[in-house]
Amino acid sequence: MLVTVLGASGRTGSHVVRLLRGHGHTVKAGLRSRQRGQHAAALGAEPVLADLTTDPAGLVEVFLGSDAVINTAGAADPDPSAVAMVDRDGAIAAIGAAEHAGVARFVQLSAQFADSPDQGDRLVRSFLLAKQVSDSALRRSSLIWTLVRPGNLTDDPPTGRVKVAGHLEPGRISRADVAAVLVAALDEPFTENRGFDVIAGDTPVTAALAAFS
Repeated sequence: MLVTVLGASGRTGSHVVRLLRGHGHTVKAGLRSRQRGQHAAALGAEPVLADLTTDPAGLVEVFLGSDAVINTAGAADPDPSAVAMVDRDGAIAAIGAAEHAGVARFVQLSAQFADSPDQGDRLVRSFLLAKQVSDSALRRSSLIWTLVRPGNLTDDPPTGRVKVAGHLEPGRISRADVAAVLVAALDEPFTENRGFDVIAGDTPVTAALAAFS
């Protein structure tokens, strides 16, 4: 499978690239600048320029030939305008580009409480609102979609064990384990056209996704 990963140089995206390559997939690593491509290339991925904010039209060419897109891109700047530009408008542009490029599958990294921002932490309200809008755009698209809504992300080592449900209590989860869920979702039909929360838990990733059915 040819998978394009947006935000491939990020702390979650880099885990996704590594796991995809480990599973034998061909990977395009979507990056904001070529300077970020060395690590992706070392993993065997093809670095490609994919800036959601300055060249959304160019995403169609990036996505051509891809079987799936995993979007882990997020604003590095917490300023609400930057968040809106990347997590809302950029994600919506990526969804439209994937449709035009004939991509079948789109897995989006969202966030816990993105479907109910008023219940989330007010300090990240603008982020949750941006995710809510782009998640809604993905649901309305013609793509086969999955929305993965993790709790607070950590840089802890992977455990390979998670808890998955439509909605969960607030929790934490390592970026590495979230990456494992994003990659596993590609092969799990139970996740097609569905969204779910995920936090650290006791169930192996594949079993947790299968049980969610």
